Amino acid sequence: MRPTLFTIERPGPGLLSTMARPRGGDWLAEEVAGLAVLGVTEVVSALTVPECVELGLGAEPGLVRAAGLRFTAVPIPDRTVPVLAEVRPVIDELARRLDAGGHLAVHCRAGIGRSSLLAAAVLVRCGTEPDDAWARITRARGLPVPDTAEQRSWTDQLTG
Repeated sequence: MRPTLFTIERPGPGLLSTMARPRGGDWLAEEVAGLAVLGVTEVVSALTVPECVELGLGAEPGLVRAAGLRFTAVPIPDRTVPVLAEVRPVIDELARRLDAGGHLAVHCRAGIGRSSLLAAAVLVRCGTEPDDAWARITRARGLPVPDTAEQRSWTDQLTG
């Protein structure tokens, strides 16, 4: 099974996609293999540890790495924003990998709120204006984002 990716149009090298969380448990290995077939080079998860346990995704980091992909966890409780000082180094590294030609697939539970927040952050760190980043993600996802005003103002802090 190939996961559904929502790839965000952007100038420059690399691909940035959002997606709903992979199916867990017995389906997880197949989902990860599908990401590799789609050319994903890095999986970024915004799920918290309790969510990973609940959704049967505890093996995700190991399976992703075994498939030859990078795995980065940026746990964010649903409908919140992370502490900027804590995640900015990770966001900056993701932006470097994207600009180097990587294909990042960012997921949360539904692939709307937190995944869009992280994708917007990466776009902003790559030089896209925050409003443009959100508009690009909205077009790719086919749903209005961000989920909250707090998420929009958080990305405004990433410029410069």
